[in-house]
Amino acid sequence: MQKNKKINALFQIDSLSLLNLETDSSLDIVKEGLKLGVNVWIADPKDLTFYAGRISNIARRVKDLSLKLYKPKKMFLENFDFFFIRQDPPFDMNYISNCYLLELHKKLNKKPFFINDPTGIKNFTEKIFPLYFHSFMPKTMVSSRVEDLKFMFKKHNSLVFKPLYCKGGEGIYKFSREDKHAFTTFEKLLSKYKSPVVVQEFIENVKYGDKRVILINGKAVGAVNRIPKSGAFKANLHLGGTAGKTKLSEKEKNICKKLGSVLKANKLFFVGIDLIDQRLTEINVTSPTGIVQLKELYNINISKLIWVELLSIV
Repeated sequence: MQKNKKINALFQIDSLSLLNLETDSSLDIVKEGLKLGVNVWIADPKDLTFYAGRISNIARRVKDLSLKLYKPKKMFLENFDFFFIRQDPPFDMNYISNCYLLELHKKLNKKPFFINDPTGIKNFTEKIFPLYFHSFMPKTMVSSRVEDLKFMFKKHNSLVFKPLYCKGGEGIYKFSREDKHAFTTFEKLLSKYKSPVVVQEFIENVKYGDKRVILINGKAVGAVNRIPKSGAFKANLHLGGTAGKTKLSEKEKNICKKLGSVLKANKLFFVGIDLIDQRLTEINVTSPTGIVQLKELYNINISKLIWVELLSIV
């Protein structure tokens, strides 16, 4: 970073009223940026506008660590050094349209640097991306066909159903092959989400934890083991899972290494991957979380690592 150069960063995030001010990963990065003297602005994705070859947003600058905001102001994207795409899924047509507009801006301008790149987000969503590395995964099928579900139940005693474009455990179910509700639930998911369903071999050892690994610029920098509450199979922290310390096995380190070069090639700077029993289940590229838990467990400041890495490139 050039000496005395003032850095401007825009965070495209959901309304602050919807976020936990203490545990939200986006806000942790915002606060760290403020500590480093970065001018931090926030904006809602719905306020993005394209006109006459330029993209603007209605942004509000963050005053201080209290996260109070100045009055809204129309800002053009080329005036920012960094643009964080941090709104939560669902990855619907609004999300995709936003990526299209940001991708258009990227083609016409040198600034800002995107975290993460809109083309990468658009092309590699959370549950599609892992399929490029299917050899690292539990047996997984993406289908709309009941016949395919029958095939999977012949192969596996228990299966997990997942909608393709949701987040946080929404719409995820587990069924054994004897369960009469499996097929009706499969059809309900197809009808509700209007897309194929991920049908995945259930991993019994999820009871020992679902590891969230954070990768910055293609390198693994920390991992949290999320353990489901008793009797549950979803390890999401907001659903009652608990965060604990963990170490990566050599197999898991190899998965991270294999993914790292692909992430860098697609400008996916800040990514969270999920590993259950040394197998890859998801690659989170939209708004990965877990950095607050890493700070609490290990005293690792991921937000600072993010800024140090970013400021070295401007």
